[in-house]
Amino acid sequence: QLKGEAAVTAVCAALGVGYRSIDTASVYRNEEEIGRAVRASGVPRGELFLTSKAGPAEMSFSGALRAASASLERLGTGYLDLYLLHWPGCARTPPDSRRHREARHGAWRALERLKDEGKVRLIGVSNFGVGHLEELLKICRV
Repeated sequence: QLKGEAAVTAVCAALGVGYRSIDTASVYRNEEEIGRAVRASGVPRGELFLTSKAGPAEMSFSGALRAASASLERLGTGYLDLYLLHWPGCARTPPDSRRHREARHGAWRALERLKDEGKVRLIGVSNFGVGHLEELLKICRV
């Protein structure tokens, strides 16, 4: 994950040669640079596919809502094309804690709300195992 001017330069160059999909995440700490590069490129927002992710420290209903708002602000855009839960567990939580499941459910419901509100077009997960997916299927509406 590039940061600083290296990220701006690389993303501008990529957009200049035709790339249209950009993947970032709050934990990469480069969303501001990505946003600057997108604006500097002159490529219309509607031609881009922007993805970001809520990290393990943001794994809860309120945490995911705050994380998405912060990502939108840092990127300088009104919506994301795809917003993901980056990891199935919570930061600083023992692996066998029930908190992981409760946090996943809350965070997923937050993503559903963000989609309903038009702040994200598509929602999903990253790095989830089959068991995590089966569990979410039981509670999700999107």
